[in-house]
Amino acid sequence: MESTEVTPELIVRAILEIGFLLLVIGYLLAATDFRRRLAPLGAGAVATLLIFLGAWGAIQAIDRWQYDYPQAVSFIPFTRFAMYQAQLKESVSESYSWQAELTDGSTREVNIADEFSTIGLPPLSTRMRVLLGWMEDEGTPEQRADAERELELYAEGLLASLEADGVEVSSLSFARVTGTPGDENVEELDSWNIEELTR
Repeated sequence: MESTEVTPELIVRAILEIGFLLLVIGYLLAATDFRRRLAPLGAGAVATLLIFLGAWGAIQAIDRWQYDYPQAVSFIPFTRFAMYQAQLKESVSESYSWQAELTDGSTREVNIADEFSTIGLPPLSTRMRVLLGWMEDEGTPEQRADAERELELYAEGLLASLEADGVEVSSLSFARVTGTPGDENVEELDSWNIEELTR
């Protein structure tokens, strides 16, 4: 399924969630003293708050299929809060990894979010997963070429960051990782030696 595809399941879930949110708001307004506590703010402020809550609630429901990066439509400041579920032991996950081969022959995992901490984990993780998809069957030839170039730019940045910390790198690689912790399968998708990254 494409990450932006609207399926019947998503539509039903969106309707159910909007209905639930409306019930909660209705309960707060009708069965509690919430309205009385809001009254000192004035009618205009209360109306603005209710409009904001309504818009925010709607975005929670309709923005769920936007997992591409960058998103096709931005609803800021009415952002959707993505909830993460616990992984079952028997489930199989797919992720990515960066690995550096050092000049002494050893290897080390490189946490891209640590090296580029100002960007933050959520946008970096989303972008890496999009590039991962483009490098595989999901992407067009143009997207694959774009992904290869963008990953090379990330590799150049990682190299500069590692060298600034005194780490002597001979090559970097980007890989697809599947499986569960302790039973992983790593498939290298691209790699760059030091000469390619410093030319």
